Amino acid sequence: MEVAHASCIHPSGEWGGTAPMTIRPDTFAYIRDTLHQRTAIHLMDNKEYLVETRLSVLAKKNGLRNVDALVDQLRVPGSSVLWNEIVDAMTTNETSFFRDVKPFEVLRDKVFPALMEKAQGTRKLKVWSAASASGQEAYSIAMLWDEIRRNHPHWDLDILATDISHKMLERCKNGAYSDLEVIRGLSQRRLADNFHRDGDRWLVDDRLKERVDFKYMNLIHAWPSLPKMDVVFIRNVLVYFDHPTKCSLFAKVRKILKPNGFLFLGGAESPLMIDDKFERVFDCGGSCYRLKSEAPHDRKNRSSYR
Repeated sequence: MEVAHASCIHPSGEWGGTAPMTIRPDTFAYIRDTLHQRTAIHLMDNKEYLVETRLSVLAKKNGLRNVDALVDQLRVPGSSVLWNEIVDAMTTNETSFFRDVKPFEVLRDKVFPALMEKAQGTRKLKVWSAASASGQEAYSIAMLWDEIRRNHPHWDLDILATDISHKMLERCKNGAYSDLEVIRGLSQRRLADNFHRDGDRWLVDDRLKERVDFKYMNLIHAWPSLPKMDVVFIRNVLVYFDHPTKCSLFAKVRKILKPNGFLFLGGAESPLMIDDKFERVFDCGGSCYRLKSEAPHDRKNRSSYR
């Protein structure tokens, strides 16, 4: 997910229309309410068919006759491991390398130069990819930085990537992708520079793996201690949360974002009607924001980023 993160349930044709409900009403209510409690994902009341479609395979995998039986098993104390599988099944990790392109161009051409100008003392930056899904966003950032670093060899970048899915995190750490996945978003040059072939898979080179720290994290629960971040990516996640959850999330982001840091959101997402302490600085087919400052000279400097 990323939350958790949530790479979340993704709007696809699967969401269109309705189908006759064949699971018990209490089965759907239990999944809907508990999934919201655990991940903040909101399932509409007409999505019974979605629950059945996603969880039928999981029920069979666990030797259960149907989704009703699966939920009966979930109600038994000690079913937390099974709930991890439920979250994996109900969250779609839809992503690609350099997704939407423009945000990464802004990161390379605008954001990193602005941050590097202000971090000459440490020559080190920190980026967080929240809801990292299968890892393409984090590895895209790592590839981009590798290209920048050719002209700035004494600079360093730490990338934290988090997700709610243990299954996806394991996949991220392995760094293995199919032909179809590398075709989506990678040029031949970037593929050759950053991957090597292993049978029918492409493996991320170790130097990129070493730059990314993948960790479990649920965005809606209490956050662990995090370092101050120069850039936070929480793209295409907030659209699945209700208003109180968004308010809480933006408040948490404010606490870990450096004063001159940047926040990247998806194209359908914005903090402007939720948290007035952010302002947009770049429109990049998605949007890039930073914290407002009351200092007049900071506002003047900020105009140069637009």
